[in-house]
Amino acid sequence: MMHDHNDWVQSAEGFIEALPLLRVATGSSLNSQVDPVWMQVILKSIGPDGLVYEILNGRPWSRLNPWSFEFVWMPDGTNAKTANVPVALATTSAKCGRTIGAMAVYYLRDKNPLWKETSERMIQRLAELAVDRGNFAYVPNGAFAPHARFGPDAKMPTGYDAVDYGNIRMIQGLSQYYRTTGYEPAIRLAAKLTAFGMGSADYYDEEGRFLVSPNEIDALLNSPRLKIHYPEAKDLKYGGHFHNHTIGLLSMLEFAVVAQDRKVLEFVNSGYAYAKTQGSSLVGFFPELAVNNKYFACESCEVADMIGIALKLTDGGAGDYYDDVDRWVRNQFAEQQLTNGDWIYQFAKTQERKPVAFNETADRLVERNLGTFAGWASGNEFATQIGIQQCCLGNSARALYYVWDHIVQRKGEQLRVNLLLNRASEWADVYSHIPYEGRVDLKIKKPCAQVLLRAPEWVESGSKELTCKVNGSPRGLHWEGRYVAAGHARPGDRLALNFPIAERTVKETIGNVPYTLVIKGNTVASIDPPGKVGPLYQRAYYRANRAPMRKVTRFVPEATIAW
Repeated sequence: MMHDHNDWVQSAEGFIEALPLLRVATGSSLNSQVDPVWMQVILKSIGPDGLVYEILNGRPWSRLNPWSFEFVWMPDGTNAKTANVPVALATTSAKCGRTIGAMAVYYLRDKNPLWKETSERMIQRLAELAVDRGNFAYVPNGAFAPHARFGPDAKMPTGYDAVDYGNIRMIQGLSQYYRTTGYEPAIRLAAKLTAFGMGSADYYDEEGRFLVSPNEIDALLNSPRLKIHYPEAKDLKYGGHFHNHTIGLLSMLEFAVVAQDRKVLEFVNSGYAYAKTQGSSLVGFFPELAVNNKYFACESCEVADMIGIALKLTDGGAGDYYDDVDRWVRNQFAEQQLTNGDWIYQFAKTQERKPVAFNETADRLVERNLGTFAGWASGNEFATQIGIQQCCLGNSARALYYVWDHIVQRKGEQLRVNLLLNRASEWADVYSHIPYEGRVDLKIKKPCAQVLLRAPEWVESGSKELTCKVNGSPRGLHWEGRYVAAGHARPGDRLALNFPIAERTVKETIGNVPYTLVIKGNTVASIDPPGKVGPLYQRAYYRANRAPMRKVTRFVPEATIAW
């Protein structure tokens, strides 16, 4: 494991946002001493002008590989390379925007006015830094020292830089904060940044398709970290860094939903439709760099972004994308989480021995990474080169909460089961036997005037093969779109939904490699050729026809966070 400047993913890629959300979902108190320390770190990192800063001194690796901190704007309007600046503090709008979102979570949880005061001071300072062009606004490239000003050579960022330095990323935190508090300056700035993202940023076309920028083309042609280069990239118009584009879409989507802006919603919906064509929508493999569906590796960030976009577009009424989410969660998203790292020890024996550098550690490496997500997975392997970069953990952990929160929802007297996954809730507990059996059970805990369950993707609307029993007796169903309505239910009732499930063999090209998949329902049970380095989809046990059972204690939170 390695430290460098990119430790900042703790804030800029969502660790501090995801942790309190997953505490709510799981009830886990594992390492709970971490939570208050992270909260204190945020507050101690607030600089004299109200922004949250990265500390550049005190850690010998803090200026190594300063991604997005290549140069720093100073109070006198000049800028200098991060390696040479005399200041101890620097930040970007990306770091500030994600921190605002995290503080909104904290405020929703404990209502401490300190989070509100800190966020609003930060938003006011970001608004001061923004260059207002009337219909849109942006913050110039680079990091900023406390009380920074932009000199006359400050340029409008376009392409990749328009997202990565934080302009479009910042929209998400601002919109989340407005939804939480109604603070008008947040949504005003988010609106102008969204207009920038959809237009002058030159990173999406009018249909939301990904425009490739020069630094992305250079990476595809020349990056020394890539084991494969792509000569066709020199003529590429559409494509580029997938996560950078999708975190931009997800950020603008947060604005669209809270502002009820149909134009932006439709723009993101169109961009999402394009994104699904890049990679394998069947399993949820989306490439780190989109280049005519030939790129070999998938960051978990991409899958997490696409899950978030799908769910929030569905919430916003732009479409119904639960089937997409079901496929991706069951396959690439689940497989790219590290739950057993025994293979890492075996793989390490095949590698050249090297001394541990000053910014590295080999102490309990596998144990300390269990639960994280792959950085560069292929269609059949966890690691294609470097295995993990922790931006994927922050974004994927948040996506886990998004999925958990959408499995079962109560709206008035109506209970809706949107995803046929296991979940305990205050209203009903869901027991899914998929993919072993075509069966989902519900244990009702509160009265419901109507129970609706979403049919699995492979069952046609109106099918008579989908049946329901309540307390062992047949219950008539009627179809409402892709849902079946099972009528009222009382506490103690047990509903059993049954439907066919079968295997099929599918040929699918993933990362420019042809594979043969055995799929049961929506779940990949095996892949051929199999992987070698952290092989994925070693799941032949799913081909059994009875779900194994084990007794567990299920947790139900007293309250959830609408996120």
